Amino acid sequence: MGSARPLPPPDPSPCWTGAWVSPDGQTELWLLAAVLRTVGALPRLHPWRLGDEQGRSRVVQWAGRPEPGPGRPGTFAVLTAAARDPNLPTGDQPDPDDVLAAVAGWAVGAARVAVGNAVADPRRAPRWAGAVARLPGCWLPPLAVLPRADRGVDDPGTRWDTESADFAARHTVHAADTRYAAGVLAPHVMALVLDVVPDRAAVTLAGDALHVWWPYPLASAAPTSGLPRVTDAVAGAAALADALPTFLATDHPDRSSVVEEELAGRARAAAEYRRTRRPGTSTDPVLQAMYARARAAYGLGDVAGS
Repeated sequence: MGSARPLPPPDPSPCWTGAWVSPDGQTELWLLAAVLRTVGALPRLHPWRLGDEQGRSRVVQWAGRPEPGPGRPGTFAVLTAAARDPNLPTGDQPDPDDVLAAVAGWAVGAARVAVGNAVADPRRAPRWAGAVARLPGCWLPPLAVLPRADRGVDDPGTRWDTESADFAARHTVHAADTRYAAGVLAPHVMALVLDVVPDRAAVTLAGDALHVWWPYPLASAAPTSGLPRVTDAVAGAAALADALPTFLATDHPDRSSVVEEELAGRARAAAEYRRTRRPGTSTDPVLQAMYARARAAYGLGDVAGS
């Protein structure tokens, strides 16, 4: 593989200070899927989700990694935007054809991750900056650690009381399983969240990804000098990923290789069936008798080789 290409930052904001290099194409596609999964961890009524199930849709406008990179591989900076597709349906039951079209559009967006080649209009679509860390070997249920300052009223049943008063004062925790949330947010992980996650930023986990992110001003909005440094967010996401309890990989393993092997086995079986099948014959004796009677009725004789 060739060396990574130098990548200019998405805009002149000081928050992008540093040298950046571009990820490869496969990583860009993984980043798009990781962003969609982790944004989906938001509670349904959270304002960052924009009100309905389709509010989780994002396009990746820019993606890169610091050069020289942090000690942990697989951590990247991202600038994302809401996918403002006028054909996207609202509600919880989208039309399958619309979903397929949207997925195709997201794939095109991932293939175009580059400065000046954004799919969404940065002047209109809400944008978010942050960092995504890969969690190899895991496939975690959704979990969101959100800034309490941006929640008007907590959703019923989603608040989780921790033993840290400082953590509870700054963050709310949202997950379907309280025991899972408590396992992820061990005391040393909560301490890291307090130390490395910027104020008013979210930490969301889902599948094999951890995402630290916050709202980013529109291109025509006020100056961005007060935003967190994205290189710090990359280092913080890497530290959080390394600090997650090791039992998570045991309790929630990544079974994608097993699924892929099952699908490959089905494909091999289908190919073997197509190779060996003969019209008018069957291994089922009842069907074979029916075939034989039908051929005899029309005077076709036996199938050659049967």
